[in-house]
Amino acid sequence: MNNSKVESKRKPPYVAAGTLWEFFNKLKFVATPSHLDAIELQEYGIPKHWAYHLLSALKFLNLVEKNGKTTPALNSLQMRGDEFQHNLEEVVRNAYAELFIKVDPARDSHANIVNFFMKHYGTSPSGAEKATSLFLDLCAEAGIPTLKGTQSTATKIRPTISRPRVKPLIPKTEEETETSEEHEIKEVELSEDKLKGIYLNKLIQQIQPPDTAGKDAEAIKAEAELRKAELDRIEKLLGVIKDKEKKE
Repeated sequence: MNNSKVESKRKPPYVAAGTLWEFFNKLKFVATPSHLDAIELQEYGIPKHWAYHLLSALKFLNLVEKNGKTTPALNSLQMRGDEFQHNLEEVVRNAYAELFIKVDPARDSHANIVNFFMKHYGTSPSGAEKATSLFLDLCAEAGIPTLKGTQSTATKIRPTISRPRVKPLIPKTEEETETSEEHEIKEVELSEDKLKGIYLNKLIQQIQPPDTAGKDAEAIKAEAELRKAELDRIEKLLGVIKDKEKKE
């Protein structure tokens, strides 16, 4: 291996994917910056310790030049929807062109991609793992197929609409339906009482004996009366729950 050749290559980025998505999301709502450096990235809300890693990633992706000047490719990522995905795919394939010649993420394993980063860029094992994680996240976002099981688990920080998980409807017999409904009602009632009990116990624990240090008799008396009033209210609440339990 030609060591001088390895040293001349820009190291593949391994910034947290969430930091990259956060920057791309904010970029969609501002004018295209003409220049970016670590200090300017902090103005986008990027933490200082990640700003330099993010800047390195933007340079590797050919979105920012060595002197900090932004490229037209960065402007293309201010698009939304399918156009953003298409432009990101072009950015990823151009930046990782040497990888795509040797590796097919749709057929090669996670280990093969890690090995490529280590051999081709002289990256450390831990750095290659992080670089692979970011690469797979970029592929997923750009719609580039990857081998099942190689998908990165990095969390993306971007606006999303959470959808409730709906269980498939399976026909039940009348007996099963009645049993399940009774079970659900009892479970909700027990859970509610238990939560009330925990809440009240916490209130009691928070009520401390009066602090008499440096206070006159009237102040001590007033504080004691306040504590007593608080305990009385809690006892009344507990009494309501107990009466309810007796009736049931």
